Amino acid sequence: MTGEDSIVSTAPRTSGSVPAGAGDGGGDGANTAAGGAAAVAANTTAGGAAAADAGAGIWHETPIDAAAIATATIDNDAAAIATATIDNDDAAIATAATTAAIAADPRPRTVVLQQYAGIGDLIWHIPYFREAARRSRGGRVSVISQPSTLARELLAHEPWIEEVIYYDHRRRKHDRATPRRHAGFPGMWRMARELKGRRFDRALFFTHRPNRAVVAWLAGIPRRSAYGFGWLQRLFLNEGPFIKPYRGPSLEVYRNASAFAIAHGLCAGPIVPKMTAPPGVVERMRRFVSGLPQPFYAFAIGTSEPGKQWGKQNFAALATELLRQGNGVLLAGGPAEDGLACEIEAGVPAELRGAIAHLTKAHILESVAALSLARACIGNDTGAVNLSAACNRPAYVVLGARKLIDHDPLVHMLTAPRLSDITVADVLGLIRRTEAAEAGASLSG
Repeated sequence: MTGEDSIVSTAPRTSGSVPAGAGDGGGDGANTAAGGAAAVAANTTAGGAAAADAGAGIWHETPIDAAAIATATIDNDAAAIATATIDNDDAAIATAATTAAIAADPRPRTVVLQQYAGIGDLIWHIPYFREAARRSRGGRVSVISQPSTLARELLAHEPWIEEVIYYDHRRRKHDRATPRRHAGFPGMWRMARELKGRRFDRALFFTHRPNRAVVAWLAGIPRRSAYGFGWLQRLFLNEGPFIKPYRGPSLEVYRNASAFAIAHGLCAGPIVPKMTAPPGVVERMRRFVSGLPQPFYAFAIGTSEPGKQWGKQNFAALATELLRQGNGVLLAGGPAEDGLACEIEAGVPAELRGAIAHLTKAHILESVAALSLARACIGNDTGAVNLSAACNRPAYVVLGARKLIDHDPLVHMLTAPRLSDITVADVLGLIRRTEAAEAGASLSG
């Protein structure tokens, strides 16, 4: 899963059952086949601006400077509006109307932040960011996140997003050599200047980190809220209420985010994260997986930490069993897992390999779409299993002794004192019991 290259611009990497070039065809938004770039739903043109149709969330390409027309609308400059009307520039008129409505909106211009580096961490915050947008100017918010979350790519098509701002202050443990734009105290100053220029009215920061509050304070944002676990962060905040940190067996990220959202009136209770890929992307990936036996299971083979890796031998053995039952298997991950996918496939009997496909060089939204088409996702404690559940597909996560991921009933956990204690038979047994229960519920319903 990546935020750059698209698998559909070249022949898919497969063992043979998925036809080469299966993704060729019509585009979606500004999807570009040339050069292999997938700018999904970017809808931008050189020198232009992307504008939302008032009340409809429909995006238009506006290759002119709509700001002048918007100003004319606000100032009731009939001549300027008439010019746009005479030119029959519907997009410009719509942009002007939208900009005028936003300018008159008394709700605060809001920026939200989530502090963690993982895709799953971002997914857990999405429902609360969406609720914050409903209470913000123009029905939209700007989101601050780390580059490793791929937030720009994941959220580009969402109508409630004004902008995704990357806070590039820290990389993953295996990538510390890459220069960081916002590292250290100079980076904090740089980030604060970037935010100051955007003139936000309110900062809703889903974090307990004092330095994030300092950035909001330096940026001069009038209203500043965050978790406020300690006195140091609270020094730079001016709006409560604050929350207490979650202490329990479950992963604290979602629990703290939920408590903060509830405390600030964004919702009445925890919200299960859900998302969808753009329809055009879903159809493209439907063609990509059409050569696999149906149903197919997606394997989330990647991980950010070696201690979360179930292992290629286990994945190969699990794939073999599912393939023998007549299912397809999709090996999903990022470019770093391309070699691992090949090793897993090599561990499967040769006569079964034709029912395996690889998805390791896809745009992140293509991965989301593929997961939404799978019977279920099985894999390590990684972003893909959370994406699967967010797309309303069952997710089986080989968890070991890590904290519970119990925010969604579609996430089924395999726990044990050690990750190596979890066997292929354990995974197959949980899948069999879960699917039998689903079938029983469907019949009784």
